Amino acid sequence: MFGFKPKNPEAHRYYLFPGQGRGAKKKFRRNMLGALAAAALFSAALGTLLWYLNTYR
Repeated sequence: MFGFKPKNPEAHRYYLFPGQGRGAKKKFRRNMLGALAAAALFSAALGTLLWYLNTYR
């Protein structure tokens, strides 16, 4: 606008969204392993609770 041009227009051509950087795969893997661990703990607790309720009646 008003005749202003960036010194290097190629540097401002692309924008990386969050999660597209170098550590994206590492962060995704860490989050996936945490979610799987939480799901395993929750399902084990729920299974134990259901087993306990159905066994001792």
